[in-house]
Amino acid sequence: MTDTVVPSLIVHKLLNQNNYEVWSSRVKTYLLAKDLWDIVEATTEPPKREDGEVEYKAWRKSNAEALHFIRISCGEDTFSFIRGTSTAKVAWDILAEKLKPAEASQATGTGMCTFALSI
Repeated sequence: MTDTVVPSLIVHKLLNQNNYEVWSSRVKTYLLAKDLWDIVEATTEPPKREDGEVEYKAWRKSNAEALHFIRISCGEDTFSFIRGTSTAKVAWDILAEKLKPAEASQATGTGMCTFALSI
């Protein structure tokens, strides 16, 4: 399978099964720059329409933008994980759960090792 190179301001390569760490770093930075990361990192429930029309519409617009940026930066195989999602937070969390490398592989994948030297 070949990597898909994308002429995009968000990512150079679409998210696939092997590039989550690089992809997530680039997309997070992009969403931070667009002031949309809070939507993805949400620690509270999104507002409901009855909580206030203005607040609800603002959240809905920001969520749609963030979700759009996440979706358009996914390859076909990874997009299938989030096709039915309606919030950026849920989409981000699903992709992290499915594709983020385990902590052990991150530690060993750095190329760093420690050893004792006896003289």
